[in-house]
Amino acid sequence: MSYRQITAAAAVLASTAALLVAAAGSSGASPNDAGVRAGAAGTTAWQPCYLPTGYKHFFELKSAKNVQGKTVVRVTPETCSVNTENDEDVSYTPLGAARSLTIAPGASVEVFSDINSTTMESVAPAWLVSHKLTNSPHFYYRVNGRNQITAMQEIYHP
Repeated sequence: MSYRQITAAAAVLASTAALLVAAAGSSGASPNDAGVRAGAAGTTAWQPCYLPTGYKHFFELKSAKNVQGKTVVRVTPETCSVNTENDEDVSYTPLGAARSLTIAPGASVEVFSDINSTTMESVAPAWLVSHKLTNSPHFYYRVNGRNQITAMQEIYHP
C-alpha cells in the first residue's frame, strides 16, 4: 500500500464516526449511500468517501472541449461511498443529469501522471481536451460563485 493510500485510509477512518453520525440523520438514502448493503456474503457496511480539505463535491468527467478559448467540461455530479472492509471497493451514484461547467482562469487541475502511479501532476485546464485520463474519470472539485470550477483533482482508484 502506498503512502498516499495509507494517508487516505487513515483520513477515512479518522472521520468515520462523524460521517456515520451525519449519514444516520439523512433520509431517502440510496443503496450506495453510507449504511449497510446486502452482499453475496452477507451485509457490507458503506461510508461516504473522504473529501480533501477545501473540496465539497464529486463528479465524473464525461468530456472536455475548448469553447471560445475556455475549457468547458461535461460532468455528472455524484455521491461516493466506500466499503468499510475494502477501501478499494468504491461506488459512485449520479446525483442528477450531466451538465457543462467552465473551468475558471488559473484553476488548479491535478491528474495522475500514469496508471501505475499515485504521483499527481498539475496540468493546464486545456490539457483535458486533448489527453486521456490514465486512472479514473472521477474527481473532487470545487466551484466559485459563478459556478466555475476553481480546482479539480483526479481520484485514485487501484
